[in-house]
Amino acid sequence: MLPGLYRSEIDIRKQQINTLKIFNDNVTEIQEGSEYQVLFKASNKEFCLHVQLTPEFPNDKPFLRISPVVVHPWVNADGDITSAPGLLNFTIHSDLGRVVQAIIREFARNPPPLTNDQSVTSPSGPSLGVESDTMGRSSPIYSYSYPSMAPVQQATHQSMAFPELNSLTLDELQFMNECVERQAEFVDNLPQTKEMNKAIDDLISNIEELADSNLSKKEHFEHLNKEIETKVDLVSKLAYENERLNLVYQSLSEKYSPKNIKEQLREAAEVSNSDSERVAEAFLNGDLDVDKFVTSYTKIRSLSQARKTKEEKLAQQLRNLEKAGF
Repeated sequence: MLPGLYRSEIDIRKQQINTLKIFNDNVTEIQEGSEYQVLFKASNKEFCLHVQLTPEFPNDKPFLRISPVVVHPWVNADGDITSAPGLLNFTIHSDLGRVVQAIIREFARNPPPLTNDQSVTSPSGPSLGVESDTMGRSSPIYSYSYPSMAPVQQATHQSMAFPELNSLTLDELQFMNECVERQAEFVDNLPQTKEMNKAIDDLISNIEELADSNLSKKEHFEHLNKEIETKVDLVSKLAYENERLNLVYQSLSEKYSPKNIKEQLREAAEVSNSDSERVAEAFLNGDLDVDKFVTSYTKIRSLSQARKTKEEKLAQQLRNLEKAGF
């Protein structure tokens, strides 16, 4: 389980930079790990998207700038891209490559005019900004400045990101600009918002199903846990018994080892010799008659000789085994 979950910030930064190269073509590294540029075409015009990464990236958002400067709700007068959805919501879990890819696709689908294009007049039509409401959500704000001539022609340059605005009258746009509730309603009815809400609902359903599945297995897991505890206790008892029997085995192994048996035979033979000498002394002192002396002495000497013979044979066998390398 998981080591991929505990990556360092350096690894995450490298992974983010790799996604930039994976999801986009014509990526050029200007300064390793901090500055890149992506070349692309839109409406037969060549553009360059500059990507700058601060030392705190990906905890901080990347700085994106397009050149030449274009007229677009996401782009300010200096060419900085500030209002792209992926950039506004950028976190350490975002993909830099996908954010840049989405921006390039937007410019390719809706080629923005250049700021120095003569066909573009003074700013007019809706401009998209972001304002946080009391619920902590980001709501788009649309503001209109009304030109003295040709308002319809100029508005066509301003509704590329939200084509739904084209069907609204100037009065409706003015009302939306002044009414936060109308802005929230407009955002809620956007296809992107509906799609996102559907994805969230699906995710919640999947989480609930997973939670129900986990809860349904609770009893089974508790039963398995009890079985494990029982087996752990049994293993502990068996381990203790094994240790006790191992000590008994070691004791018996030492007691009945060939060398120990040989030593015991030697000691027993010496004891028999001592006993025979005591019997002889008792006979010499007149404490035993001839018949009893002969019987006792012969028995003790035979036992002593048998023990000595066994000890010598066992000693010879041990020497042979030692020579053989055992």
